[in-house]
Amino acid sequence: MSQTKLSVVVTFYRMSRQAENTLYSLSTQFQRNVEEVDYEIIAVENDSDDELGEERATAAGGNIRYFYRKEPSPSPVPSLNFGFAQCAADYVGLIVDGARMVSPRVIEHALLAKKLADNPLVIVPGYHLGKKEHHFNQTAGYDEKTEQILLATIDWKNNGYDLFDICCFSGANPKGFFGRFLESNCLFCKSTSFEKIGCADERFNLPGGGSVNIYIYHALARLPESRLIVLAGEGTFHQYHGGVTTAEIDDRDEVIKSHQENLAGVFGGPFRGMHREPLILGTLAGQAQKYVITSAEDAKRHHYICKKRGIGEWMGPDGERI
Repeated sequence: MSQTKLSVVVTFYRMSRQAENTLYSLSTQFQRNVEEVDYEIIAVENDSDDELGEERATAAGGNIRYFYRKEPSPSPVPSLNFGFAQCAADYVGLIVDGARMVSPRVIEHALLAKKLADNPLVIVPGYHLGKKEHHFNQTAGYDEKTEQILLATIDWKNNGYDLFDICCFSGANPKGFFGRFLESNCLFCKSTSFEKIGCADERFNLPGGGSVNIYIYHALARLPESRLIVLAGEGTFHQYHGGVTTAEIDDRDEVIKSHQENLAGVFGGPFRGMHREPLILGTLAGQAQKYVITSAEDAKRHHYICKKRGIGEWMGPDGERI
């Protein structure tokens, strides 16, 4: 039987620089208080004109397993499910967008969460590098070259928490980590939970996967046995790569509309978000503490509104207010 405690699946396509950074951030060169024997990284790359390749992908650590796929679908969903099928552990981490670096104690605290709940659903708050989310990149004068200069201003490989000094909140959790999450771009759950929701639904066949992140998070959150755990002091940091929804393009509204229709089709009706009560886990590095203030202020406003309306602040898996 495998001794691997955790399998982390990362998919990427046409983003060699960004994927290389992400894999480094997941490695034991960057992650604290864990060893390679504790977890494995399943790196799945779809063929493109900007390939990372096995040699560069596995350079960060001996626990990285690389798979190259000639995937005909423009969606990463088949590759995510392929990666999941390779997992040795019964506890998995899922990163659909390989452009997202993670902070230094994500793996440690994800493993700790496994000890705290029978069926943990661990989510990591999302951030974008730069002052604005990347779909404002043209307006903000932000591109890959700008980002490389920005990253060079900090010693992120030796202290990953410095990434908090050069980022902003993602639209996935715009009100901070005490409030509602629209989606999670890095989550952890039991493999049986992922199987219970049918894994990543391959009806999300739009470029970039459409709203598959939203679906995976909310489908898992609706499982009665899931215990939502938020790693408030950690983060995922999106690197600019001109992605389907993370670039300022003329028809972005139409793209988002197509994603919403795809999501409604899979859910069988209009999408309704969850606001499930979380367990807050982890430590707060000094660089992350300014986001505690922002998150607390938004949580306070939410509490006031709920109290004024006479409704509960949280929802259970069946939609009841608690």
